[in-house]
Amino acid sequence: MQNLSLTQARKLIVSSQKLSCGSLNPQEIIEHLGYVQIVTISVVQRAHHHVFWSRCPKYKPIILDELVKSRTVFEYWSHAASYLPMKDYRYTLPM
Repeated sequence: MQNLSLTQARKLIVSSQKLSCGSLNPQEIIEHLGYVQIVTISVVQRAHHHVFWSRCPKYKPIILDELVKSRTVFEYWSHAASYLPMKDYRYTLPM
């Protein structure tokens, strides 16, 4: 068993959440995270957009609308209103 230093652990956590690459598009972000919860709290912008901005500096909210319109991602209420990748749509059918 190998121990991680605090610095190594921080780098691992940041990279596993895709917070360090800055080159993902919103679809890739949703697919990697599994879902992004839709949050209506809005001080600067609705909170779920911050998930995308922190991983994709060129993100614009219209991109998310286009992904839904093109059926690349979909909105679903699992434990909370969320955006999910279309590849998971089949799991929602029984619901």
